[in-house]
Amino acid sequence: MIDLIIVGAGNAAREVLQIAKDINRERLTWNLKGFIADTGLDMNDLTKGDFNILGTIEEWFPEPNEEYTCAIADPFGRQLVVEKLLNRGAKFVNIIHPTARLNDYCELGEGVVMYPYSSVGSNAKLGNFVFLQRTDVAHDVSVGDFSTISSLCGVLGRVKLGKRVFVATNATLVPNISVGDDAYIGAGSVVIRNVKAGTKVFGNPARRVDI
Repeated sequence: MIDLIIVGAGNAAREVLQIAKDINRERLTWNLKGFIADTGLDMNDLTKGDFNILGTIEEWFPEPNEEYTCAIADPFGRQLVVEKLLNRGAKFVNIIHPTARLNDYCELGEGVVMYPYSSVGSNAKLGNFVFLQRTDVAHDVSVGDFSTISSLCGVLGRVKLGKRVFVATNATLVPNISVGDDAYIGAGSVVIRNVKAGTKVFGNPARRVDI
């Protein structure tokens, strides 16, 4: 059986561990090995001794019988460690909770993580290493590589997100807007107009904030 190793050892890593365990309950897929991380929480204590940090990302070299998922919610950190491990030959897989809803005509890249009860609508596209928490992505949405959409968000029809975008909890993005690479959408924001690359916006309606 293929070993699954979770990259990261923070709060998101504990959630991804549970998703992988739930997948295994539906259909035994992986031997869950543990975590690799340079910093993080005491996973041995938090999992009651079931799982440990196996080593550091910096010193880790993948083996042929291993698959990986990256459980780092920060888009920039995720891209940094994913590219480092890809260059060493790591194979990343999609981790999609059994309760997630995927439309028959949506498209997913590699290394995607989808939390319980998340959904992706008709003809929507998730890029590589997108991190989708418990939220809805509507029809014809495009989400760029390494972006994160947090829980309870509404990403409505034909929204386009660039690469490494972070959408915080309970944000709403109205139809047809575009969000540039590396933008940050604050928690609870209602985005009614396009957001330029590298911009942070907060509020209802969302406005640029320089922080």
